[in-house]
Amino acid sequence: METSALLETVVIFISGAGFGGLALYLYMKEKLQKLHNQTALRRINMLEQVAQHAGKVSHVFSRYASLVTEIGISRDRMSPGQKKELDELSTQLVDVYEEVAIAESKLLLLGEQKLEKALKLYTTKMAQFRKQIYPGRFNSIEEASGLKKEVSQMREQFYNVLSQRYDQRIG
Repeated sequence: METSALLETVVIFISGAGFGGLALYLYMKEKLQKLHNQTALRRINMLEQVAQHAGKVSHVFSRYASLVTEIGISRDRMSPGQKKELDELSTQLVDVYEEVAIAESKLLLLGEQKLEKALKLYTTKMAQFRKQIYPGRFNSIEEASGLKKEVSQMREQFYNVLSQRYDQRIG
């Protein structure tokens, strides 16, 4: 009789441990899934922030490039208002490169070296445009248009890679 009671107690104890283990497993599985989802959402959020940073830089650059093209080759055609606006845009362009540094650091934190390299190529081409294309510094509108087209191609490459990475994270 004692053996049967002891055996019954052992079975109940093992059953309780089994159910407890199963409950712990299911709880940990759910917790790990939530953690994985939070990590994925954080990565997606960081990619969206990178897009915002790059968008700010692109916007200021587009305004700068349009104004320089509007003014043309000669500084003589520049009105005082255009001169002031060009100086402001040039300063804004330098200031907004902080956004690029932030975006690059986020990409490196995410382990996105290819995307970071694409961003660096894009912004380097923008900086080259800014240094070479300024009223009085370039020889022809075709030169400015050619360099602007190269910047656009680099921008497109960057956004294509960013879009691919974003789609991978969402899907």
